[in-house]
Amino acid sequence: MKRIKIALVGNPNVGKSCVFNYLTGLGQIVSNWPGKTVEVATGKTRFSNYEIDVIDLPGTYAIGNASDDEIVTKEYILKEKPDVIVNIVDATLLERNLFLTLQLIELKVPIVIALNFIEESKDKGIEIDVKNLEKMLGVPIVPIDALRGYGINELIKTCIAIVNKRKKLKFIKIEYDDHIERAIKALCKFIPNKQKLMNKRAFSLRILEGDEELLKELMMLNPKNKVTIELILPELRSIHREISIQIAKERYGIASSIAKKVIKLKKPKYSKQELLDRITTEPRTGLLVMLIVMFLIFFSIFYLGSILEEMISYLLENYYSPMLTSLLNLIPSTLIKETLTFALVLGIESGLVIAIPYIFTYYLVISILEDIGYLPRMAYLMDKLMHRIGLHGKSIIPMFLGFGCNVPAILATRILPSKRERFLTSILVLLIPCSARTAIILGAVGKYLGVLYALSIYALVLILIFIVGKILAKKLPGESTGLIMEMPPYRIPLISAILKKTWIRIKDFIYIAFPLIVIGSGVLGLLKESGLIYAIIVPMRPIVSGWLMLPDVAGLGLIYGVLRKEMALEMLVVLAGGNKNLLTFMTSAQMFVFSLVSAIYVPCIATIAVLAHEFGWKKAILTSLLTIFIALIFGGIVARVIFYFNLI
Repeated sequence: MKRIKIALVGNPNVGKSCVFNYLTGLGQIVSNWPGKTVEVATGKTRFSNYEIDVIDLPGTYAIGNASDDEIVTKEYILKEKPDVIVNIVDATLLERNLFLTLQLIELKVPIVIALNFIEESKDKGIEIDVKNLEKMLGVPIVPIDALRGYGINELIKTCIAIVNKRKKLKFIKIEYDDHIERAIKALCKFIPNKQKLMNKRAFSLRILEGDEELLKELMMLNPKNKVTIELILPELRSIHREISIQIAKERYGIASSIAKKVIKLKKPKYSKQELLDRITTEPRTGLLVMLIVMFLIFFSIFYLGSILEEMISYLLENYYSPMLTSLLNLIPSTLIKETLTFALVLGIESGLVIAIPYIFTYYLVISILEDIGYLPRMAYLMDKLMHRIGLHGKSIIPMFLGFGCNVPAILATRILPSKRERFLTSILVLLIPCSARTAIILGAVGKYLGVLYALSIYALVLILIFIVGKILAKKLPGESTGLIMEMPPYRIPLISAILKKTWIRIKDFIYIAFPLIVIGSGVLGLLKESGLIYAIIVPMRPIVSGWLMLPDVAGLGLIYGVLRKEMALEMLVVLAGGNKNLLTFMTSAQMFVFSLVSAIYVPCIATIAVLAHEFGWKKAILTSLLTIFIALIFGGIVARVIFYFNLI
């Protein structure tokens, strides 16, 4: 059986994932590209006597260095050298999509264009002369409907024909103005034949577009001509101040010219799309729609998640836990029994109760919104506000989801364009009270002190998020990127595609974070039974009773909260001798401070595990320590203000 490698390349929202899921089903692996947090999905399929590796590269508008998505796509194409590139193009946005296509043609890599949403373009009154477009670009074009699988078989046949050289590629030569062309020819002279990264013309263009890595590589390949090479760029800059912008302008001009020659506009079948777009993107109506959608997201994650949580908890508490506990009771060693109980009972309970209800519900809702096409509009509306704290417009999505559960919220930062913005958003997400921390706020402060005091905790946390965001935005290296994205048309999603996408995303958490939750729970059980956990009370006394002005043993509640946040409150009840009226154990002011600190410091072991998976253990530990530091400082200040002014 012959084996070939196909890479899917295209702008965001062009249907790459649909093509990928159609070809690979659920048998795929998602991994981070070395040195980046950007994910590359790989899967396999069989066609005739071929085994095909399919690689879904991140959606990007160009091949360059402006974002991690661009860098990963460029590096994969140039270094891994797939047998065929399938460039998926949105037929409804042909002109904009052709910019990336022209870059791929300049690289002279084996390429097939998959023209997606062809039926939708006809509904909009856009008719494309596919044969003429194929002739103008010099590469084969296959019309497809990724949602329904139309044209996918023909697409794979065309890929195989290119690999077997049964189809010839006649790449068009993309020419720029005389000054740029002279600079390209001058640079080509210094590029040695021995380099196998790309053709000389493409190599020269990438240098003119500002690819510093390639410029350094050229200097290393040809050190004797370093001075001459360095003179070419300043000379061109004297004519075009921003060379990369000039090249981009001309490339867009070529794309526009091609699109105009192959597109015939007719009267669209409907205009509901435009009306819906206007309602959801104009500030007055758009913000109202967004608030309704966000409420529905919150309702789905919080309430549907809670229902699923109760169902799973019921099954675990009535069937799984009693059976396993009875088996563990046969173990003579109390230390081993307690450790295994925490790991196999409490740990598995915590993992399942987080993974299934909240993460599954989150991914289900987000997949629906993605396939409908609403998420880019939400990001567009919030971009200006998010930039005030150094974030991207898309950051509003994971931050809002943090109110349901911090775990899927951190995973949701993958939609952001840079590693810096992902990391900054994740830190702020950690400060957002999730549903578990809401249980503490409402179960302690709301129940005993009143709703207004509970709401005041939320207000304090939001103020803190804004302050921390402002500080970190200035301290973290790099700048917030501008919001450049296509607005995909609204589409009716397919249930099968949504369920596939949801499972693919949730299994990553189950396979990676779940075992860490079980292990971490076992360690906590070992500390408890060995008595080491109680020995922590003494060294914690200056912080807990001295700075935070809480009872000494309240520190144990905070430690148990790392396993799962509700356990911080449950531990207080245990410490109170089972008396659920916590006012017999703590003062009103102490309860307020305890709830505030619990709402800020690192959420739970599941969140730490996901942080480690996304950013590495070093950043996960440092971030966790940062939240603890912020919680302690802020909690101590609030405690003193309450005490001094006798506020509670």
